[in-house]
Amino acid sequence: MKRRGAILFGLSLLAGLSSTFLRKQHPTDNASDDLPVFYAGTWTYRDEEHHRDHKLEIDLNMLIKIDGRAMPATVESISPSELVLLDQYGFHLEVKANEQRPVALFDEADNRNYVILSPNIGKQDAAY
Repeated sequence: MKRRGAILFGLSLLAGLSSTFLRKQHPTDNASDDLPVFYAGTWTYRDEEHHRDHKLEIDLNMLIKIDGRAMPATVESISPSELVLLDQYGFHLEVKANEQRPVALFDEADNRNYVILSPNIGKQDAAY
């Protein structure tokens, strides 16, 4: 009787562990597929030094435009917290994100960090 209980316990433990591993792997695959959607959009960032707002556009294919001009770059890495691009001159452009949206941009060519404004903040609202 003790042996049968130990076998049942072992089988239940094995079934529980296998289902846990299978559940963890599946959402991770979906999450990585959703990352381009997470970063895609039109974002505004502020250049405090020159007192200008710039428009950053990222499409689903990770093609980048800054102020309407295409910027040839390749995706070096993408994660829920950071998108790293390498431009044609060998400089990195890093888009950092929180849980909801991209929040910062680092341009290695200028060695500068920029704050990505909330999509609800326009040029007029940002001055207040």
